[in-house]
Amino acid sequence: MTFTNLTRANEIGANSYLLDFGTDGRIVLDAGMHPRGEGSAGLPQLERLKFDSVDTILVSHAHHDHTGALPLLMRDHPSARVFMSEATYYLADPLLHNSVQVMLKQKAEKGIAEFPLFTHRELDQLVKVWQACGLNRLWSPHGYPDPENEPLTFTFHDAGHILGSVGTALHHRGRTIFYTGDVNFTDQTLLRGADFPREGIDVLITETTRGAQPRPEGFSRDNVVERLAIALEETFAKGGAVLMPVFAMGKTQELLAQLHFFQKARRLPETPIYIGGLGRSFSEIYDRLAGRVRRKSPKLSLLEDIMPQVMDGRRARDFSPKRGHIYLISSGMMTENTLSNVFAQEFLAHEQHSIFFVGYCDPSSPAGLLRATKPGESVTLNAAYGPQPVRCRVEYFDFTAHAQREDLLAYILEVQPRVCVLVHGDPAALEWFQQELAVKAPGMQVVIPPPGEAIEL
Repeated sequence: MTFTNLTRANEIGANSYLLDFGTDGRIVLDAGMHPRGEGSAGLPQLERLKFDSVDTILVSHAHHDHTGALPLLMRDHPSARVFMSEATYYLADPLLHNSVQVMLKQKAEKGIAEFPLFTHRELDQLVKVWQACGLNRLWSPHGYPDPENEPLTFTFHDAGHILGSVGTALHHRGRTIFYTGDVNFTDQTLLRGADFPREGIDVLITETTRGAQPRPEGFSRDNVVERLAIALEETFAKGGAVLMPVFAMGKTQELLAQLHFFQKARRLPETPIYIGGLGRSFSEIYDRLAGRVRRKSPKLSLLEDIMPQVMDGRRARDFSPKRGHIYLISSGMMTENTLSNVFAQEFLAHEQHSIFFVGYCDPSSPAGLLRATKPGESVTLNAAYGPQPVRCRVEYFDFTAHAQREDLLAYILEVQPRVCVLVHGDPAALEWFQQELAVKAPGMQVVIPPPGEAIEL
């Protein structure tokens, strides 16, 4: 088997990887788009793949950095079959249609001539090729379950990252290659931690997102939850409102549930909670599949029990923060001209209000810039508004959906693969894992795959 890293750099970005088993099949794992890239610069190196040379595409989960280029990969490989979990099947469709809308908007605003990279009509046709596969069951790359005498098969395992996220075991002539995708081993508010195999893995391809971030002393999710409850209480006591920039898929649903449990425990009043329209669409899918996935509180309906209000166009135009209101608004990175970025202008200068971050923030994004700004200093979140003084409370709560580096390292050492391939991490994260494994597993072959180079495993 040869492995080719199709990303353009060793970083968290446009994830995509080619596994070439010769005459037994060529498989691509994920086809993402870089959140900071514009146009073709944000794509994986799909041009390295000969036209219609891929047999199978396996999708780990619906986040944009793993699915954003899927329509382009499918266009270039019309014979390829595409497999994913049931939840990813339902989540990726609206996410990619939203991507078309974003590209059309950026085409108008920034004059990016090649946008959109694909259309709604093309996407509607491509989705018909997707096949949802059940977890913990052997599948053939030809699309049928429980195959016999096949040289190459695959199995999906719950990754605990977002709804529908999976790790993928590829079984080839007596050997097993396991791709973690994005993984979380710890229970979240709604989702349970990963249910991964621990034995019989020859080659492990693992994400390393948090490799450069040590677990803080005394860190626990329960402590983060308590800190958030106290911060909300303190903000409301001052007569303020709270803005939480979140991703529409995953973080919106986790925080909705957490705020609901705060209200049930009387830590918060029954105050209005606002979400975006796309967040509502994804929440509806979370509700629809609640009884068919490994979920905590499967009877909780996010939309019926919590009844979040949708921040539609009219409300957005007339927006001003209201005392005791909570706004779970996209985007999580506060990208320019998104609602969270626009709304933040109404929060920054007012001491009674708060902006709380609950997920990953790229340091160069508006969210990352705001997190790095000290109280009283100014920050530019949007060139149209210019520098704004930061007088509101700004705080970070680590509701990560990625495994802590210590937990991921423990999994690697428990599995003891012959080869460990490190992907989906910035250089410092990759190097930490490489150094730790050199000491703790000296017999293990550890690979940081250079972009675009085929490596024989």
